[in-house]
Amino acid sequence: MTTYRYRGQSLDGAKVTGVIRAYDEFEAVSQLRDRCAFITKIEPVKEKQGNPLTRPVNTRIREKELAMLCSQLSILLSSGLTALRCLQMVAAQTRNKQLRRALEKAAEEVGAGRSMADSLESSREVRFPATFVETVRAGEQSGSLEACLKRLQGYYERSSTAKAKVVSAMTYPAMVIVTAIIVVIIVMVKAVPAFTNTFAELGSDIPAITKGLMAVSGFFVKWWWVLVLLVAAAGIGYYSFRRTERGRIVLANYALTRSPLRRLRTMSASGQFAAALSAMLSAGLPMPKALSVAGEVSGNYMFALAAGKVRQSVERGRTVTEGMGEVKLFPPMLREMIGVGESSGTLVDTLDVVAQYFNSEVETITNRLLAVLEPVITIGLAVIVMVLLLAVYLPMFSMYGSMA
Repeated sequence: MTTYRYRGQSLDGAKVTGVIRAYDEFEAVSQLRDRCAFITKIEPVKEKQGNPLTRPVNTRIREKELAMLCSQLSILLSSGLTALRCLQMVAAQTRNKQLRRALEKAAEEVGAGRSMADSLESSREVRFPATFVETVRAGEQSGSLEACLKRLQGYYERSSTAKAKVVSAMTYPAMVIVTAIIVVIIVMVKAVPAFTNTFAELGSDIPAITKGLMAVSGFFVKWWWVLVLLVAAAGIGYYSFRRTERGRIVLANYALTRSPLRRLRTMSASGQFAAALSAMLSAGLPMPKALSVAGEVSGNYMFALAAGKVRQSVERGRTVTEGMGEVKLFPPMLREMIGVGESSGTLVDTLDVVAQYFNSEVETITNRLLAVLEPVITIGLAVIVMVLLLAVYLPMFSMYGSMA
């Protein structure tokens, strides 16, 4: 809801001013008819921004929290409670402050006569995903909101489990790499300069490997701020480019066609697309809308654009398989299995099977990559340690030899 400030004239001719909450300006004017004969001015009230560090941020919800939310709403609805009461009870039990505020405001708007889907979609505290909002909308329209939420719970649980496995597998290598980088920086900035003066006073020739290490260390000590600026500029440039339309297309296309991990990314996007499409169709969404939502949550912008083209083809009366054949982006297996599902009338079940297959492939590829990455990391760390040791100890051996 939006807060409007109004100014007008009452039925007895007195000037009146005040504020009123409504969904839009037309509804605000409709509510004021009983108290104002004439409205001379009405305008939305700008909300105070407050401290940027403390004001609520429109954030995403984790899929694990969405699964729990779907489960709670489904159970409460099955007990015969109204949607308003369900939202109030779930909000009271939610630990996430932003989600709790979003549910409380949604309950307020549902109590005022708005649909649950519209109330959740307009939330400023939390950005509910399109899969959740559209499933709730479809459930409300078909009268099967409880069943839709139950199926959506399974979708979020499977998706959360698949992503958690990948994150868990990548945690150890990431921690090793980060730790190695920090240790090397500390050695270059603190340890090597402590030996530099001693090495310079040896009088004998310093080994080339030691000279190289001293040069790198000197660069870090003297020009560290340049490195920081370069990293910051690269980060800002990357995120700025990613926010543009061309940037999103270029990066998404690179991830699917040229990236060393292109097969993994294609499998991951295909699995998310199939799982989301199955969930949307099982909730009762029409195929064009389901394709749009599935494309948005696939995790790749090129997939979203391709899903939009398939939607246009479906709206012209063609099948999904024919539309996917025109795009030439989707994996052949995904396209063929969807064709089998359309022909047999079991598209939802077929999409579930395809999603499980792609998720299994993602897990397998990830495990294989980690099996290769771990020894590579170990060898790389060994090489770095060997170079550091040689750079430090060779001048010492030379100094001891000259003293002897």
